[in-house]
Amino acid sequence: MAQAQKPNVNGVRKTRWVIIRNTNEQLRTTTLNTWKQWIPEIISPVVTHPMIRTTLVQEIKQDGTSIEMEVYFIALDRPDDVKKLLSLEVTGIFINEAREIPYAVVKAARERIGRYPAQVDGYVDDKEKEYKAPRGPRGELKPCTRKALLMDTNPPDDEHWWYQLAELGYLKTAENTQKAKKETERIFDFFRGPAPLIKDKNGDYQPNPLAENIAYLDGGYQYYLDMIAGNTEDHINVQVLGNYGTIKQGKPVYPEYNDTMHCPPKHFLPDPSLPICLGWDFGLTPACVIGQMTSTGQVRVLSELCSEDMGVYQFARDVVKPYLARCFKGYSIGFSYGDPAGNNKGEGRGESAIGILNDDVEIEGQEPLNMGFTTEKCPNIGNNDITKRLNSVISFLTRLVNGSPAFMLDKRCAMLRKGFNGGYCYKRVNVVGIDEKYRDKPDKDKYSHPHDALQYLMVGFAGGFVKDDSIEQDEWERDYKDTNALGY
Repeated sequence: MAQAQKPNVNGVRKTRWVIIRNTNEQLRTTTLNTWKQWIPEIISPVVTHPMIRTTLVQEIKQDGTSIEMEVYFIALDRPDDVKKLLSLEVTGIFINEAREIPYAVVKAARERIGRYPAQVDGYVDDKEKEYKAPRGPRGELKPCTRKALLMDTNPPDDEHWWYQLAELGYLKTAENTQKAKKETERIFDFFRGPAPLIKDKNGDYQPNPLAENIAYLDGGYQYYLDMIAGNTEDHINVQVLGNYGTIKQGKPVYPEYNDTMHCPPKHFLPDPSLPICLGWDFGLTPACVIGQMTSTGQVRVLSELCSEDMGVYQFARDVVKPYLARCFKGYSIGFSYGDPAGNNKGEGRGESAIGILNDDVEIEGQEPLNMGFTTEKCPNIGNNDITKRLNSVISFLTRLVNGSPAFMLDKRCAMLRKGFNGGYCYKRVNVVGIDEKYRDKPDKDKYSHPHDALQYLMVGFAGGFVKDDSIEQDEWERDYKDTNALGY
C-alpha cells in the first residue's frame, strides 16, 4: 500500500502507519521483534523516544519515485492510551492480536485513518512538476490513495466484538440489526485461515491438506502436532484449530468460586420488597452490576451491563437507565457505588464520570441524565485498594447462610461467570528458573471491567467491612450482622 500511494509533486510516495498491541511488553517482545525480522534495522532504524517509530525510505527504480513510510508502534495498556491515537493523522492502522483490544480502540482507529498524506505534504497542482495532485472521482483533491484498518487475531470467545461483527454481522448493542449488518458488510471483510490439523473419527489429529504456509514452518505440520501433547482441549481448540473459545491463560482470581454451587441452573427473580444496588466501573468500556441482599445476608447478583465503545454518559443514558426502567420499575435504590477514580477529571470529555451520572457536570448539547439516584465513590477502600475489593467478594464466596451460599450469580451474567471460571485471572510472568510466577494484580481485559464493578457492589454489601484474617470467624460474623449494609 505504501508503494501504491500516489507520489507528491516531488515524486515521493508518503504514508504513515500505526501498529498497535495491547501492552508495552507484548509490543516490544513480539510485535516489534517480528517487524525487525521482516525489515532489518539497517534498512529501517527503530527509535524508541518519545515514541517507538521507524521510517523506511526506498527508491523505486522503475519510475524514479521513492517511498517514505513512517511507522509508529503504540501500546494500549490503559484506556487513556487511546488519546495517543487521537492526535495522529495516519494512512492506516494495523491492530495486532485484536482480541485483546476493546472495540473503542477500533472505533478510534477508524476515525484516524485516511488523514495522511494531506495537501500540505506536497499534493498540489504545479504545472512545472512532473507529478500532479491525485483527485477523486468528482475531481476533488484526494492525497491519500488508500486508507486501511488491518487486524489479525487468534479467535476470541463468542461474546467478543470480533465474533459479533464476523459471525453475526453486527454488534449486540445495535438498535437496527439489519441496517447494522449492511454497514458491517460494506466496511469490513473477515478472513479465516483453514485449520492446520483436523480430528479424525478416532479423535487423533491429522494434517489438513488445505492448511496454509506449512512449508515456511520449521518441521511443517509437525510444528502443530507438537502443540497437541500436554495442552488442554480449550487451548488446542483456539490456538491450534482456530475456533472461537476461551483459554485460561493465568491463575484464576477466585479459586473459591464453584460454578455448580454459586451459579444455579435456573434464573432467580428479583425481590420487589428489597432495594437493588449498583456497582460501576468507568473508562472506555464502562460496566454496571446490579444485585440485592436478602434479609439473611445472601447476595444475589441479578444483572450485568457491559459496553464496548461508549462513554459513561451514553452508557448510562442508552443502556443502564432504560434497563432499570424496564426490569426494575418501582424498585428503591439501596446504594450506587463507582470506581473512586470516576470522581477524578479525565472521564467523559474531561470531567468526572460520577459527576456526569449525578448531573453535576453539564455536557454541551446533552440533556441531564436524571438517573433518579445518587452515585458515590466506593467507600472504605482507601486509594482503590484491590486487596480489600477482592476480599469483599471472597468473604461471601466462602460462607453459607441458612445452608445456602452467601453469594449467588444469575447465569444471565455471562461475562462475570466466564471471569469467575478463569477469564478473570492473574497473568503468568515468564521468569527464568521459576515454573509459576504471576502478577500481583488481575489482568486488565474484557473480564476485568464487570468484575471491577462487582467488587464495588460487594464492598457496598459488606458495608465497607472486609474480613481480616486476624479476627475470629464468629467475631467477624457478629460484626458483619451489625453492619447496616444497605442503608435501610
